[in-house]
Amino acid sequence: MKTFLKIFIFAVLFGLLAGCEKTAEFFENETPDLKSAQPQKITVPFEANLLGEIASIDWEAQECIEEGYFVRVIVETTGNATHMGKVSLTFNFCSGGAPDPNIEGSKYTYAGSTADLIAANGDVLYLSFDDGIVMNGRTDEHPDDVYEYWRTPVSVLGGTGRFEGATGDLSSDDYVTTDDQTHHRFYGKITLVKGKK
Repeated sequence: MKTFLKIFIFAVLFGLLAGCEKTAEFFENETPDLKSAQPQKITVPFEANLLGEIASIDWEAQECIEEGYFVRVIVETTGNATHMGKVSLTFNFCSGGAPDPNIEGSKYTYAGSTADLIAANGDVLYLSFDDGIVMNGRTDEHPDDVYEYWRTPVSVLGGTGRFEGATGDLSSDDYVTTDDQTHHRFYGKITLVKGKK
């Protein structure tokens, strides 16, 4: 009986040691697949169309004047955007800089800024607008009552809710009509992290 017990204990110890060696061998010689741990992303078309009104003009905004602009402008907008539904956005930027002498039709320049595109459910898409040039007149694609327009690259810098971690590069087509309403269209593609709600 003692011999049988010794053989049994030896077999159990041998099995445990062999199992440990196999586990160590797995970690030394194999790389586990970590793809499932990486967030999945999806790129989708995006478009926002907003209508705005100038809410305020500050002719004494010292920070704008120091940068070579005459005025701080705040524009309140509302509209619709794909993947967001009804949205609002407030532009707050320095404007009225000298026209670009190298661009025919340049009316004045404005400073880049950031703004939050806010959905009705509270989700936010963070946007960054480059410096730009306002052009006098209109293009053939614009309505007849347009008297100035600008086009600016727009970067997506993340967001909240389903837009957390979002990225993308958009284009803008913006203009002012003779009733002094501002019109804003952002379009392109954005990349979203799947599973964000």
